[in-house]
Amino acid sequence: MKILDTHHHLWDLSMRSYDWISELPENESVKINKNFLLNDLDYLAKINKVTGTICVQAHQSEEEALWLLDIAKNSDLIKGVVCWVDLKDSDIGYSLDKYQSYDKFCGIRHVWHDEKNEDWIMDSKVIAGLKVLSERLINFDFLVRPNHLKYIFEVYEKIPKLNGVIDHIAKPNIKDNTFDPWAKDIYDLSKIDSLSCKVSGMVEEMNESQSISVLKTYTNHIIKSFGPNKIMYGSNWPVCLTKKSYSEVLDIAKKISINVDSEKFFYTNGKNFYLN
Repeated sequence: MKILDTHHHLWDLSMRSYDWISELPENESVKINKNFLLNDLDYLAKINKVTGTICVQAHQSEEEALWLLDIAKNSDLIKGVVCWVDLKDSDIGYSLDKYQSYDKFCGIRHVWHDEKNEDWIMDSKVIAGLKVLSERLINFDFLVRPNHLKYIFEVYEKIPKLNGVIDHIAKPNIKDNTFDPWAKDIYDLSKIDSLSCKVSGMVEEMNESQSISVLKTYTNHIIKSFGPNKIMYGSNWPVCLTKKSYSEVLDIAKKISINVDSEKFFYTNGKNFYLN
């Protein structure tokens, strides 16, 4: 079975600081407050039989974006890179031109869920930037929590053809077994043809006393809502290491997706979204 890991990161702490790492609880931050580079990824991919990956931004800078694109250019494993760009920049096209000169550029992401204003995405300048992405057929990753989902409806009212994906099933409050209103919003959003969902970043939302079986309540709802063609696997490595190893996360994904087309979930859907 081919596996395309649609969500992982790389970072070199000697080049730039990632403040969000130090803001994690100490028992979690200590596990990932170090370099994670291409050779680490290559090793994990080999032992877990991962076919290819999509590398996603973890630092909101053009410098990191170009660094990742240069790494991917010389990697057989990394098939695409999701970069950051300033969506409010009136000259956004200048940055996108640079990114689009790289064959492996495949999307944009902004760390929306850390913005001070919950409705950040509704800023007219951000909407203008997203319209440029849509016009250029550039994918967009929605990094959100449940309280942000209501705004995605409004984004699609303004930009119906934006090709988007919700990261980490929108980070529901699994720790407290909270299901609604996340579940209703997810179901309603799944009806948007050009919106997909990554089954990723879930173990990070659990507490230590919960068993993996608790995840099925959430993943079954995602699978039922989005259907077999709009869901894709992502490891969220190395962030996942705060709770589970790469191999454990992959094994969990195999168990929770036992009733879906594994080729679509682990490979084809991600390839169609990012690489076609």
